[in-house]
Amino acid sequence: MKLQLGRKLSDLFVAVYIISTLFLRFYLEPQLNGQFLISVGLGVIALLFIWALAKSKIITPSFFGLWPGEAEEEAAAGNN
Repeated sequence: MKLQLGRKLSDLFVAVYIISTLFLRFYLEPQLNGQFLISVGLGVIALLFIWALAKSKIITPSFFGLWPGEAEEEAAAGNN
């Protein structure tokens, strides 16, 4: 059994994840006393985590309908 979220649930997961990591970074930034590279590093690690989940097909975000789904991509490939 492979764990895979649907498109809408993946979109919701990505949105909540990005908002929570941004909140965490904004909360930690004043406590870092001007060492903003630590905050940038946390952001990079957070994006790499989301990328790894998408690459392994655990999440399949459609970016709220802005990115075409698999059916649309296959239909476009079949028309060419």
